[in-house]
Amino acid sequence: MRLSAIALSVLIAAAATAGGERRLVEGIVVRVNDRILTTADIRQRANERLAQTGKAVPTEQYPEFIQDTADELCMLERAEELKLEVSSEELNGAIQELREQNHVADDAALEAALHGMGMTLDGLRARIHDNMLVNRLLRKEVGDLPITEEELRQRYEREKKEFMIGERVHLEHIVFSIGPERGDEELELAAARRMVAATRSGGEFKTLVQKEVATGHGTGGDLGTVQTTDMRPEVRDVVAKLKPGEASDPFISPAGVHVVRLVERIPPMAKPFSEVEEELRQRELSDRYRSHLASVVTELKKRYVVEVHPELMTASK
Repeated sequence: MRLSAIALSVLIAAAATAGGERRLVEGIVVRVNDRILTTADIRQRANERLAQTGKAVPTEQYPEFIQDTADELCMLERAEELKLEVSSEELNGAIQELREQNHVADDAALEAALHGMGMTLDGLRARIHDNMLVNRLLRKEVGDLPITEEELRQRYEREKKEFMIGERVHLEHIVFSIGPERGDEELELAAARRMVAATRSGGEFKTLVQKEVATGHGTGGDLGTVQTTDMRPEVRDVVAKLKPGEASDPFISPAGVHVVRLVERIPPMAKPFSEVEEELRQRELSDRYRSHLASVVTELKKRYVVEVHPELMTASK
């Protein structure tokens, strides 16, 4: 948003109350040369943050939040100086990618979703445009930031706790459905107990399951590796007491009568470096860009007219 110096002064308005007091109607919270953000603009950005993260901006964080917007306006001003642009094709491609990532069918569906978050499609396009422009400026001002595999591995070791996978178990199972007739539950429990007894007498659990499935008496098989925290509570409680190779006693859930066999218990461990290498690279790039960004913005503020008034956000509430 760009305004003349006259328009800038007009935006700070006051309305007389019955008692002769004056209150702030609208105020300029951030100014970078002729670019401004008013109290309404900052509230809108705070609402966007809430919609994106589910977390409101606390009052005590407004000064930092507002300073970040001032930094952004500085970079947009510099991008204009350098005549950097984002084409309509690039912007449309970014919108399309956003839709695909969120499984949104078309612009109408996206607009409906945005409306529920207090946003508009035009507003989203403007924010994405500015983000792309800032990223383009950073690449031009900062240039490439090569990162070696050794640097990523060092970061992996420092942050390994963040990539931990909880306990997992490899399970085989069978479920006997309980019919509507009286006594069906006992019949299925009896069948499950016979199967458990056969397993504990040396029978192969997987083979016994296959026989029951083949006759249509039950459903089941190899569940593969399952995160312990992803299991239903009644299953998790049973599995917690098993040793590898053991089959459980029959137990009942809404699905029917269950028997599970623990094939293997896999203790908590960090994801392999190869699985998180790209995430580590993006983290490192982000950190390095932020570090360079601070120096870039510091130099820009020496040349630009920059004003911030976080106190207006308190006055306007």
